[in-house]
Amino acid sequence: MKISGRKAATIAVSVLLGLGLLGSAAFAAFAPAPTDTMSLVPALPGTVEQAGKDGDKLKALLDSLVSKGVITQAQEDAILAAAKAAAGDKAGDAFLRGVFKDLFTQSATYLGVQPKDLMAKLPGTSLAAIANATAGKSRDGLVTYLVNIADNAIAKAVTDGKATQAQADKAKAAVPDHIAKFVDHTWPQPKPRPAPNAKTPGTRAPSVQSFVGDVFKVTTDYLGITQADLMTQLRSGKTLGDVANATAGKSRDGLIAALTTAANGRISAAVTAKKLTADQATALSAKVNDAVTQLVDRKGPAVKSH
Repeated sequence: MKISGRKAATIAVSVLLGLGLLGSAAFAAFAPAPTDTMSLVPALPGTVEQAGKDGDKLKALLDSLVSKGVITQAQEDAILAAAKAAAGDKAGDAFLRGVFKDLFTQSATYLGVQPKDLMAKLPGTSLAAIANATAGKSRDGLVTYLVNIADNAIAKAVTDGKATQAQADKAKAAVPDHIAKFVDHTWPQPKPRPAPNAKTPGTRAPSVQSFVGDVFKVTTDYLGITQADLMTQLRSGKTLGDVANATAGKSRDGLIAALTTAANGRISAAVTAKKLTADQATALSAKVNDAVTQLVDRKGPAVKSH
């Protein structure tokens, strides 16, 4: 059974995708330098030889479809031609990645430093800036050095039969611009580590309530009464403020001041111990008075004695 040209095209696309012969034209070799790796682009498999093997698999499949009358011989020829072009592009992409993969290491060689030492210098600057600041070196010198290495690698690949001349021409045309972008790329500063107890995903921010401390001890010390006496009055339905106002020489406002002073003292101690940042301490201190006032005016349920 013969099929229409449109259906044949659909089958062709499906077959090509199934064998993984269609690659993306936008590959990493032409992207700006990444900032999370010392290697510009990874070395990926993908050679002319491998493309040929994949083409043999495709031809065998298409031969079978022709023999069953699903597609015509002309359609098979068209599909094979498209597959060959796509496979060539994929192999060329992988070849380019291989050419560009060692740019960082070669940059360190040019500058006369170890790759790890060069990596430590990069945050916030570029290879170009580092080269210009290195005695006897320069940005343009680094670009020329890397271009020569890439060109030599391309020529050797052709000599060794690992790349076609068309792939080599495509690679050489891409080299100068790509290496210039790599050398001029400014590497970002690393993200600052969060301060101790700072609010980060998965952690809790410091709470003002945790710095108010032992309210009952501060209250009994301020009022000059025992904790038992304080609890007895609270069980009658009074607030801490009520108890303070009923105590000779004391007051609700005086108790709030005492509790606020105690809480701020704990916050200051936490900053000294580097458990809080100055900004965190300022934010917490601004909340202390309100938190203390709520505690002092909170009325508990009266408890009847038995």
